Amino acid sequence: MYKKLYGDLIENEIIDIVKGNDLIAHYAEYQRVISEKPNITDEDYLYIQEIISNSMSKPLTVERDENKRLRIYLSNQEFLGKTRDELPLSAGEQNFLSLTFEFLRAKNSHCPIVVIDDPVSSFDSIYKNKVVYAIVKMLSHKKRIILTHNTDLIRLLASQYRHCFNLYLLNNTEGELNGFIPLQKHEQDMLISLEKLLVAFREIVPSCVISPELFLIAMIPFMRGYANVICNKPLVDTLTQVMHGYKTEKVDIAEAYSQLFGAHSNLPISYKVSVTDILSKTVDGIHLLDPKRFPLLDRTLRHSFIYLFLRLLVEKKLVEKFRINTAKYSQLGQIISAAYPDEKDVAQIRNRIRLTSKKTLINEFNHFEGNLSIFQPAIDITDQALGKERTDLITFISTL
Repeated sequence: MYKKLYGDLIENEIIDIVKGNDLIAHYAEYQRVISEKPNITDEDYLYIQEIISNSMSKPLTVERDENKRLRIYLSNQEFLGKTRDELPLSAGEQNFLSLTFEFLRAKNSHCPIVVIDDPVSSFDSIYKNKVVYAIVKMLSHKKRIILTHNTDLIRLLASQYRHCFNLYLLNNTEGELNGFIPLQKHEQDMLISLEKLLVAFREIVPSCVISPELFLIAMIPFMRGYANVICNKPLVDTLTQVMHGYKTEKVDIAEAYSQLFGAHSNLPISYKVSVTDILSKTVDGIHLLDPKRFPLLDRTLRHSFIYLFLRLLVEKKLVEKFRINTAKYSQLGQIISAAYPDEKDVAQIRNRIRLTSKKTLINEFNHFEGNLSIFQPAIDITDQALGKERTDLITFISTL
C-alpha cells in the first residue's frame, strides 16, 4: 500500500513538473528542429571538400550522426563548441571558414535572394579570391545582392566570371538622389579596368569636359599617381609642387595632362596654377564633365577637387601658423603632429585627433598613389558627408 501511495505521489510530482515547464512543447519543438535539419548533399560535400577544406592548413570533414546532428572535425578533432583560441587555424582561416559555411547555409535556404555585406573587408588577397570564388560557385542558383565599398571585390568578380553582375551606387541620404543608381556601361568598365580608364582619358573624356581648368586641377592627384606608376619622376616632382600647401611654384597642369594622355582640342594647351590659385577656386554648383555622359566620374572629380583643396588649405595654414620646418616635416600627417606635439595637452590632442580623423585629409590620396582607383572617393563618401567635413575644416582653420 505504501509502495503504491509513493508511486502515485511521484507520478503526480512528475506531471506537475512537466505541466509547469512546458517540457512536452519543448520536446515537440526539438523533434521538429531535428526533422527540418537540411541534409548535406553530395554537392555540398563537394563544396566543403573543394572550396572550404582545401583552403585550410588542416583537414576538415563534415558528418551527420544518427540524430542528424552536424559534426565537423578539424584534424580528426571535434570542431563545434570550441572557442577561436582553441582552433589550430589562423584568423584568416577562421573568418573564411565562418563565411563559407554561411554561404552553404544560404545555398540550402528556400529564400531566393541572398544579401552579402562587404564580404572581403577582413581578408588578404589570397582569401579575397577564395571568397569571390565561393560567392560565384556556391551561390550560383541564387540572386545575390552584394554591398561593398571595395572596388577590389568588383574587379575580382569581373575577372572570375565576366558579365556576372550589374553595378549600382546605393545611396540613402536626405536631399540627394537616392536608391539603387545604375552605372552606365562605359563607367562600369572604367571602374573595373585601369586600361579602359586610361583610354577614356586619352580619347572620350576630354571631349565631355565642361570646365577645363577645374577638370585639370581635380586630375592633379591622379596624374601624379599615374606618373609615379610609369616612373616619370620629373613629372611626379613637378605635380608635387601643387599637392602640398606650403609650396609656391606655378605648374603647367595642362602640359602634364598632355604628357600623360595626349593633347586635346577641348583642353587648353597651357594652364599654370599654384597652390594659391587652387585655393581661390570652387566647384560648388559646377559640373566638370557632362553629367549625363559621365555622372560618376564628374562626381568623383568634384570630390577629388575638394580633397585637394582641403589638404592644401590645412597644410598651408599649419605651416604658416606654427612655422613648421617642411624640410623635416614634409607630409601632412607629420605637419599635423608637429603643429600639435604635446601628448599631455588636452587641447592639442583634441586638435590632432580632429585633423587626423578627417577622411579628406589623410586617407583618400592613397588610392591614387597605390592602385589608381580614381572612383574610390566618390564611392566612400556622400556629397552631404563631404560638405559637412569641408565646413568643419574651414571653420577650424578660420579660428587659428
